[in-house]
Amino acid sequence: MLIEPFPEIEFIHPIVIELPGFGDLRTSNVYALGNGPITLIDTAPKFPGSFDLVEKQLHEAGFALADIDRIIITHGHIDHFGLAQRIRDAAGHPVECYLHPEDTWRASREYISEGMWSQEALDFIAMVDMPGAGVERMRRRSAFFKHFCDPLDDVSEMVEGDTFSGEGYHLQVIHTPGHTTGSCCLYEARNRVLFSGDHIIRHITPNPFTEIYRSRLRDPGYQSLKAYEDSLKKVEQLDIRYVYSGHGGPIDNLSAIIAGYRQHHAKRKDLIWRLLRDNPRPLYHLIDDIFPGIPESETFLAVSEIFVHLEILVNEGRAELADPGPPALYRTI
Repeated sequence: MLIEPFPEIEFIHPIVIELPGFGDLRTSNVYALGNGPITLIDTAPKFPGSFDLVEKQLHEAGFALADIDRIIITHGHIDHFGLAQRIRDAAGHPVECYLHPEDTWRASREYISEGMWSQEALDFIAMVDMPGAGVERMRRRSAFFKHFCDPLDDVSEMVEGDTFSGEGYHLQVIHTPGHTTGSCCLYEARNRVLFSGDHIIRHITPNPFTEIYRSRLRDPGYQSLKAYEDSLKKVEQLDIRYVYSGHGGPIDNLSAIIAGYRQHHAKRKDLIWRLLRDNPRPLYHLIDDIFPGIPESETFLAVSEIFVHLEILVNEGRAELADPGPPALYRTI
C-alpha cells in the first residue's frame, strides 16, 4: 500500500494520486468535500494521467467534474494547483478558485512563463556560491516544472478567518506561512479535521523554503523558518483529531509530529553552528556535511534549508554575516 488508508468520514472524500519524481512526497492528495455541489481542496499537478485519475476517483465517490462548485488551493506550488484550470474548464460552468494573496503570483501566467527564474534567483545562487553546473541544473529544473501546471490568472483571494460551507462541512482558513508566504490550512471543526497542505506532513519534515524572490513579498523582513515555527503554534491551539495533508497518509498524533519537527530543526541548527565554528565557508560548501549523498537535483532544497536555519542562528546571536560577498561568509559567535 502506497500510504495508510484515510478514516471514513461522511462528506470528506480523499483522492490520492501517486507522485513519481518528486522526492519522497509519495502522493499528491486532493480532497472533495460535500455531497454535491462539492468543494475541492488542491488539485494535484498536471502529470500525464493525473486528470483522469482525479476524475476516476471522483466518480468512485459518486461525483462528476460538473459537481465541483469551488477549488481551494492551500498554497501556490504546482503540485497543488497544477490541474486547477483544466478541472475548471471540464466542469462546464464557472468554478471559483481561491488562494491566499501572498501566493497568487506563484500561479500567475507571468511567473510561470518566465520559467520560474529571475535575477533574484541568480543573486541568491551567487550568495551561497553554487557552482556553474548546479546553476544550470537549477535553471533547467525550474523551466521543466512549468509543464506540470496551467497558470491561474483569475483567482479569488482568501485570508485568515474566511469560511467556506457546504453540506456536511464548514471550513475556516488558517494562514500558516512558512512553507510559502501564503500557505494556508483549512480547519473543519465539526469533524476536527485539519487540511494542512504542506504545513504538516506525516512522513517528512516540510521545507520552510527560503524566499529568494524578495521583491514579490509584502514583508521584506520575512524569514521562512521563523514564520513556520509561529504557524505551528497557531495550529496547536486548534482541537484536531486528524490531519489530512497534501502528501502521504493521515495523521492522528499531531502533537508528536510537531515535537519531532522541533527536534529536527534544533538539531539541524546546532549542526550548522558547529560546522561554521570549525570551518567558516560559503553555504553551498556545507551540503556534503549535512546531506551526504544527496542527489544533485536536490541541492537547492539543501542550501535553502541551511540558509533558513542560519537566519535563526543570526536572530539568536549565535552567528553573524562576516562578509556579504558574494559569496557570503557567515561565522559563529
